[in-house]
Amino acid sequence: MAAASSSSSDPQWIHDVFINFRGEDTRKNIVSHLYAALSNAGINTFLDDEKLRRGMELGPELLGAIEGSRISIVVFSKTYTSSTWCLKEL
Repeated sequence: MAAASSSSSDPQWIHDVFINFRGEDTRKNIVSHLYAALSNAGINTFLDDEKLRRGMELGPELLGAIEGSRISIVVFSKTYTSSTWCLKEL
């Protein structure tokens, strides 16, 4: 009986996947390929864009995308930890 009640309380996700990465060194390489592969497979994936300003506090839209995603994929790179934005997302 518990299984039936838990299915009705499952959260409704906005995105299946949130990709966390350091844009400068991975956006045009691995991240773009990963995003394309996930999207082509029908997986609803959040990828930030240039409209999000660097260095600003995480806004409600971005926080909502993080919290509303079933899983996060973190793409680590040499400069990942130098980004306070990436670390806040993590």
